[in-house]
Amino acid sequence: MGMETSSRIPEARELTNKERLLLEELLRHGTPASKVYAEQLPHVTVVSRCSCGCPTIDLAVRGQAASPGSPSEILSEAWGVSPEQVRFGIILHARQGLISELEVYPMDVAGTFTLPEIDRLEFSGAA
Repeated sequence: MGMETSSRIPEARELTNKERLLLEELLRHGTPASKVYAEQLPHVTVVSRCSCGCPTIDLAVRGQAASPGSPSEILSEAWGVSPEQVRFGIILHARQGLISELEVYPMDVAGTFTLPEIDRLEFSGAA
C-alpha cells in the first residue's frame, strides 16, 4: 500500500514472533543487498500499521524511522495465501539505509487478512 501517512495508524510496539520470523526469512531469501540489513533485525520495532485491514506495518530501527517519501530499496519479495484464503504479495522495503516497511498487499480483493504461516510462502530472489 506504500507509505501514505493518511492511511497509517500509529502503533508503537515490538514485532510479534510471526513478524520477526517473517522478516528473518525475507532477509534470508532476499536480494544480495538484504544481507547487509540482517544486522538491523534485533533492533526493529513497529511504528505504525495500515488502516485498510491488511497486515502492512511501518518499521523503525533503534527508534529511527525513515522518511516516508524517501526512495525505497526492495530487499525481498514473496507471495502466498492467507488463512482467510486471500492471495497476497509481500515486499520488504528499506529507505535511508533502514529496514522501513513490511508491505503486505492483496492480489485479488481488498479487505482484512492476516499473515500466513511462513512455510506457506513462496519467495522470489536469492535463496
